[in-house]
Amino acid sequence: MIFRKKIFSIIIFFIFLGCAQPQSSLPVYNEQFTLEEQKIQSQLFAESWLNAYLDLSEVGYRILFGAADLCLEEDQIYDIGIDVATKFSGPEKIREEISVILDLDERLSIVAVGENTPASRAGLLRGDKIIVIDNVTAPAGENASKEFYKIMNKEYPKTYEFIVLRGELEVQVSLETSKRCRFNHTVDFDNNTFNAFADGNNMYFTLRITKWLLQQDLGVAIVYAHELGHNANRHIDDKKTNAGVGMSVGLLAGILLGGTVGQTQDLMDMGAQIGANQYSVAYENEADYLSLYALALSGYDIEDTVNFWRRFAVEVPNSIYASTTHPSTSERFIRMEATIKEIQDKINNGDILLPTYNE
Repeated sequence: MIFRKKIFSIIIFFIFLGCAQPQSSLPVYNEQFTLEEQKIQSQLFAESWLNAYLDLSEVGYRILFGAADLCLEEDQIYDIGIDVATKFSGPEKIREEISVILDLDERLSIVAVGENTPASRAGLLRGDKIIVIDNVTAPAGENASKEFYKIMNKEYPKTYEFIVLRGELEVQVSLETSKRCRFNHTVDFDNNTFNAFADGNNMYFTLRITKWLLQQDLGVAIVYAHELGHNANRHIDDKKTNAGVGMSVGLLAGILLGGTVGQTQDLMDMGAQIGANQYSVAYENEADYLSLYALALSGYDIEDTVNFWRRFAVEVPNSIYASTTHPSTSERFIRMEATIKEIQDKINNGDILLPTYNE
């Protein structure tokens, strides 16, 4: 081991001597200035991420409440539709910056109020600090946000009496919870990948796609409703089941072919992948179909949604053509037009505004 380290050190030394070097005489570098600039850039990134998350959250709550009837009964809760935070909240990497931007302390601050939710109708605002709930001092400190959501998220409707601090003024607010889908959402730090997905419990959005979607009023709503469609119809559970079927077939093939342990594992992995992708395009089409019902139930003018996939195709041109997992944007456009007509016909006929399922 010592001999190898010596050889490695000698190699590094001769590479250092032999490699070409830049020839310019650069200005004097000050590392302290770099550290100060890092703080500025971190603050700018925190503002960018925070604005994207809060705007998405307010649209998302509108859909979670508006489309509650699309979710199974066991996937429904009662809530008021706000995000709260303290100085201990937020992603760890930018927690300090977020605390400064939002003026957070140990008290619960309302940082997002969902559109068309009990909270917005009752008049709660971003920046309100919750100090009393039902004559009891509101949670504060490191676990305050978790404690607050435990209080709010119930399986039955309930009326709450709040006292919030709005500037220097104490304001009393009375509000009753409403039914919503239980799923939540998050925006990650990925500013390179253009993606959103659901995992059965939450909806995930990369920062890049979130900022792009927010350029148009309906952009976030359409994709949010699409991911909600995956969770509402338990597509992720179905894909896991299909992967299990494929894995079992791979195991059987390995046994019948007399393969080694490694070969059998490869066949199982291949089978799981093939199984998981079975009906993937159909699941995406169904999520698109459900998304338009979710938007209509949430009060959006769905006639304005039809051009979304054309905008998406310009941003991601490969999507114009079909893939193994997603329908093409051209197919999605045509299907969206047909679904809009179906929904409008139901509205005109006074029918219940719910998707049509196979018997």
